[in-house]
Amino acid sequence: MTIVSGWIEIRATGPRASKDLATTLLIASGSPGVQEETVDTAAGTLVSHSLWEEETREDDEDTSPVRALKGYLPERDNAALATVKSGLEQIGWALETSFLKDTDWSEEWKKGLKPIKVRHRGFSLTVKPTWHKIKRSPGEIVINIDPGMAFGTGGHATTKMCLKSILTLVKGGKLPKGPSILDVGTGTGVLAIAAMKLGFKKAVGTDIDKVAVKVARKNADLNKTKLTLSAKDLSGIPGKYDLVAANILAGELKKLSAALYNKIKPGGFLILSGILETEKDSIESAFSSIGLEKAFLLTEKEWVAFAFRKQKA
Repeated sequence: MTIVSGWIEIRATGPRASKDLATTLLIASGSPGVQEETVDTAAGTLVSHSLWEEETREDDEDTSPVRALKGYLPERDNAALATVKSGLEQIGWALETSFLKDTDWSEEWKKGLKPIKVRHRGFSLTVKPTWHKIKRSPGEIVINIDPGMAFGTGGHATTKMCLKSILTLVKGGKLPKGPSILDVGTGTGVLAIAAMKLGFKKAVGTDIDKVAVKVARKNADLNKTKLTLSAKDLSGIPGKYDLVAANILAGELKKLSAALYNKIKPGGFLILSGILETEKDSIESAFSSIGLEKAFLLTEKEWVAFAFRKQKA
C-alpha cells in the first residue's frame, strides 16, 4: 500500500466536447489519474467515476454535461501546475486548486475501474482489474491487470483501439506465425501481455517511466507471460519487430517517427494511438511521408488509431 503526502487537487470545469483533451492534459502533466463528476439529472445527485481508465461501453451515448474533472499534482510541482492552468484556459476550461494530504492511491483508483471487452469477428479479449471476478466464456482471453501507478488497463479509447488493432491483425492472418512485438510506452504492459496471449513468441515493452516498467513486470507475472521490459529509449532497444505499437501523445509520435520506422521489419506493421481526431491528418501525413502505407483506421469518440504497414524489401 502506497501513501503519498502533499498533493494539489485540481478541480477543472468546462465543456464536454473537450473533456478528453482536458483529461489528456492533466495526465500528461503528471496526474496519476483523473476523476469525472457529472450530475444525475433524474436523481439530482453527484456521480463520480475514474477516467484513469475510462469505463467504455458499446452503447455509451452519455451526453450529460461535465460538472468537473479532478486531477492531482505533487505539491511542489509549480511548473506542472502552471502548464495545466495555461493548457486548460486555452481550451475554455477553468480550474480551482486545494491542498490534499495522505492519499492512498492504491485504493483511490480502484473506484470506477471495471472489466472491458474487445471483440473482432467472434473473438474477444477481456481486460480486468485483479480485484474483479468474471465468468469466462469459451475461447475468451482474459488479462488481469493491477494498474499500480501506471496508465493502461484497457478501458480508455486509445488503449482499447490498440487491443482491437492487434486482435484484427492476428485473427486476420496479417502477421507471420509466432510474431514479435515492441510496445513503446508500455504503461501497465497490457498490449504486450495481450500479444503473448494471442500467440506472439516475443514481446518487448519499453517505457521511460521506471514505475511503469515495475508495474508491467508485475502484471506479466500475474498473467504468466514472459516480457522483456526496459526503461531505455528506442535507440537502446535492439532488433526489429513484426509489430510495433505506440500509444503515446501525437506530438511524441511525430518526434519518434523515424525511430519507430526503423524498428519495423519489412512487411511488418505499426499501430499508433493517443491521437485526437483533430490530429489525424497530420499524423497520417507524417508517417506516410516516411514510406509507410495505411492499413486501416479505427475511431472511438474523439480518438483515432492507425495501423500502417512497412513495404517488404
